[in-house]
Parts: sequence; structure tokens; C-alpha cells
Amino acid sequence: MNKLHKIISVSLTQKLYFFLFLFISYGWYKNAWLPYSNGFYPISHLFLILMYPVCGFGIGLLFDLVFKNKNPFNNRFYGLLFSLIVPISTNICVFLVSVTILLFLNTFLISRKDLDLHFIVLGKLLLVGVLYYLQQYNYSNLLEESHLFVYSYIDGIIGNNVSAIFTSSVLITILSLILLCFDMYYKKEIPLYSYGVYLLTLVFYGFWKSDMAFILNHIFSSTVLFVLVFLAPLSSFSPYSKKRIFFYSVLLGLLILPFSLLTNFFEGVYISTLLVNFILIFLNAGQSRFIRARIRQK
Repeated sequence: MNKLHKIISVSLTQKLYFFLFLFISYGWYKNAWLPYSNGFYPISHLFLILMYPVCGFGIGLLFDLVFKNKNPFNNRFYGLLFSLIVPISTNICVFLVSVTILLFLNTFLISRKDLDLHFIVLGKLLLVGVLYYLQQYNYSNLLEESHLFVYSYIDGIIGNNVSAIFTSSVLITILSLILLCFDMYYKKEIPLYSYGVYLLTLVFYGFWKSDMAFILNHIFSSTVLFVLVFLAPLSSFSPYSKKRIFFYSVLLGLLILPFSLLTNFFEGVYISTLLVNFILIFLNAGQSRFIRARIRQK
């Protein structure tokens, strides 16, 4: 890694860490403090829920120290990011095993082979599969399952909606995007183009079904927005050229709604992101083969 790119990456990761901390703070309030204060969880839950980001970051830090990883987009960053997107029903032991396997693969396979595989998204989908198998798949905390409170549309935007353990706040996501757009090295075109295309498909589908409530319910999907702002534009897993960024973004935006309708609005955007990531890997591999062939001809 050249010195300039390292400085750029350090600057961007520092900002991302700050925003992820905001999500953790609000997620703790929503999924720990509120249910505890209403009598749904014991006091130990206030500390247990923080074990996810602490362990995700800690295991990643251990990998980085042992294997001397100096990349700013390192295992501790990925471990922390992964801890935010898991369902709230994820058992802490299942999470520890998942994040360890995920970072092990990144250290010994993905990074060394210089693959562009979005292993965070892949790991999230594999974890969901395990939770389905264990019959533990659930995104709601006990307070939300009780239906004792009726939240307004504004409450949902602030963060009182069902989402991954630390990603429910649409307001923090939008604020993060606005501030990240001032960073010239953040690929802001990806979330802006992707969300714009997703919005068009959402409006078209809503009018086609004559269901305006569907549009309102999903126009500010916290899961979709979080993935588009924090996962889709990550440097290692997304293109750099303007043409490929445009292709990547438009295709991602087109796929979100169909896959969300086929599955749900918790996993559809992850499936779409992984599929587009695979297409990008295929295109990169094809381009590399073409370049090698031209070099041999010369």
C-alpha cells in the first residue's frame, strides 16, 4: 500500500469508526435500555448486548496483532462492522464462532489471494442460514414483540423499528451519508445512485399495486440504507472507475426490491449486494485475462 492511499484510508476509517459508535450507542439504548427499563430483560442484558461489538472488535484486533496487519481497513474494523448487522436473536457463542471463522477466512484466503469477495455480506447471510437452522431467526427484541407501544412514522426514522442489532436508526444513517459525502475518497456515488434506482423501483411497484402504504413503509428502510451507505461502497469490494461504479450502483438498486420481495427487507439487500459483488469479481477476472492475453501477443 502506498503512503498516500494509507493516509486516505486512515482518514476514512476514522470517520467510519465514529459513525459506527453512534449506531452502537443508539442500538444499546433501543435494544438494551428501553426493554430493561420496561421489565423485559434483566440488568445483565445491558452488558451482554455490548459484548457483540466488543468481541467483534477484539477478535479482529487479535488477528491484526498476531499477523501484523497494518491495513487501515483491517480485521478489527470488519469485526466491528459485522457485529452491527447480526440479528438480535444471535446467540453470543454463535456470534463468536461466526466472526472468528469470518476473519480467519479473510486473513488466510481472501486477503492473500487478493479476492474482492464481500466476505462480511457473505458471512451475514451464512449466519442467517445458521439461525434458521437453529430456529433462532428473529430481528425483534422482547419489547417490540410485546406490541405495547405504537410508534409513529417519525419514531421509525429516528430508530424505533425492527432491524439488525445496531442498525435501526435511519436518522444516523442519513447524517452519516451527508458527512461522508464531504470526504472526496468516499464512493458517495454508490449509495446515491443505488438508492435513487431503488426508490424508482419502489414507487413504480407501489403504483402498479395501488399500494401507497407499501412505498411509505419501505422508502426509509433502515436495513437498505445502512447497507448502501456502509457496506456497498467499501473500497475492497466495489469498483473504482466511473463506468463500473455507475453499472455497480444501478444494478444493485434494481435488484434490491425484487430480492426483498422474494425473501424479506432484512436480507434482500444483502443478497443483492453479494450478487453484484460476484458479477464485479467475474468482470475483473475477465479483464485480467484479457490484459494478460494482450501482453502475451505483444
